[in-house]
Amino acid sequence: MSGGTNREHAYLIGLDIGTSAVKGVLMSVEGSIKSREKSETAYQRMDDGGIQFDVRQLYRLTVDVIRRLADALPQGGSIAGLSIASASGNTVLVNERGEPMIPAFSWMDQRVNDEMNAVFGKLDADEVHDTVGWPLLDTFPLAHLAWLRCHEPKLLDASSVICMSTDYLHFRLTGNWSIDRSTATTFYLQDQKTAQWHSPYLQQLGIPESKLPPIRSTGDVIGYITSEAADETGLVQGTPVVLGSFDHPSAARGTGILDEGQLLISCGTSWVGFWPVKDRRQSVSLRMLTDPFLQPAGPWGAMFSLPAIATSIDDYIRKYIADGPDRYREFDRLAESVSAGAGGLLVNPSAEEIPGDLVQAGKAQIARALMEGTAFLLKAQIDKLEANGTRFAAATMVGGPSETFPWPQIVADVLGMDIRTVNGSCAGAAGAAMIAGIGAGLYSDERDALKQLSFPELVRKPDPGTTAIYQAQYRQFMNKYMNLGSDAK
Repeated sequence: MSGGTNREHAYLIGLDIGTSAVKGVLMSVEGSIKSREKSETAYQRMDDGGIQFDVRQLYRLTVDVIRRLADALPQGGSIAGLSIASASGNTVLVNERGEPMIPAFSWMDQRVNDEMNAVFGKLDADEVHDTVGWPLLDTFPLAHLAWLRCHEPKLLDASSVICMSTDYLHFRLTGNWSIDRSTATTFYLQDQKTAQWHSPYLQQLGIPESKLPPIRSTGDVIGYITSEAADETGLVQGTPVVLGSFDHPSAARGTGILDEGQLLISCGTSWVGFWPVKDRRQSVSLRMLTDPFLQPAGPWGAMFSLPAIATSIDDYIRKYIADGPDRYREFDRLAESVSAGAGGLLVNPSAEEIPGDLVQAGKAQIARALMEGTAFLLKAQIDKLEANGTRFAAATMVGGPSETFPWPQIVADVLGMDIRTVNGSCAGAAGAAMIAGIGAGLYSDERDALKQLSFPELVRKPDPGTTAIYQAQYRQFMNKYMNLGSDAK
């Protein structure tokens, strides 16, 4: 495999380190996806609510995906750069030899109780949100580190580097430590407006800034593939590794969502709505997750979330529909076999199930109602935004469900707007590949990249008759299920 950045033969690798899988694409500079690879991740769930994973195993999964992508490189081609998007918020402690000291805390970890109050006192939720960009939660690194300060203070003090899982992957690939502003947002230790580590939180945790990765910008070259990483990945030693971003802003790049009025619906472990905003204060005032996105020259990003809803849907599928490896294929088939409205059955996938509603229902009804209920939850969030003056004429849907049928059409009919699908489950990885191209000098910025890239897309238009059915059913759904929505990841 030859090195260099000869444009005619240049390819880019984009990775999306998700909650449930490591995904990657090999992309030409014109946007042709030559190969897609994926490896499932695994977690250890503990009785005290802890959810953790082996970050060394995550690295092994990552290099395996990279190697398979590198093996798919066309004859005469070369890799111009690699970048990583990630569903971050996973805490890692590293010793002076660069080795993880404990299993990583997942962002889904639930073991924190009063530890944050013990370390910080009563935090002002509005102040935290304005500082870090995300609402105050007890499941991300700020909480994990408070738990460690209370229960494992010697371990915390003995650590050489305190980071997140993506930072560790970068270190293993390049030997360098660094973090981008977008990923650093999920750390809850960054002052998002200044792009500096927030000293008051560090002081209360007893953590010196020297233990944290330096903050840099998305698109900066963090370093180059080392000889050891070259052996592990199959890449050429010296291949540039470029700082990426949080996964949803990366997917927005990979689908051309760069301007106000555009909406991305990103369907992963959590279903997330992402849209660009010029005024950061607007996003924070609406209590949205806020991302630096195209700062400093471009817009911020705002996000709402249906947190971990895919896990809830999977529980329903396993219990009521199918429990085998092909359960999602069966789920799609059954949902398609039932007409809009699922015979009047309403299911809120994010709420506790009501068995009386399901015991008499058929599998096909339940499948359809799960898809419709998820779309109703999306509509509830969008209705809140529209009530505050935010308008969307159309939306782009990405993630695994965007590649199925009839889910995207249900979303179009429930929202009453065109739904565009592009890059499907690899949108985050495609966005990371775009960022790799920027870092490698193949594109000047995201807008220049989109001028040069050509991605196939499909648009589904709402059916007026079906939308009318869903309008009535949505009112019933809202009457049945109150206090919908969440600001969590």
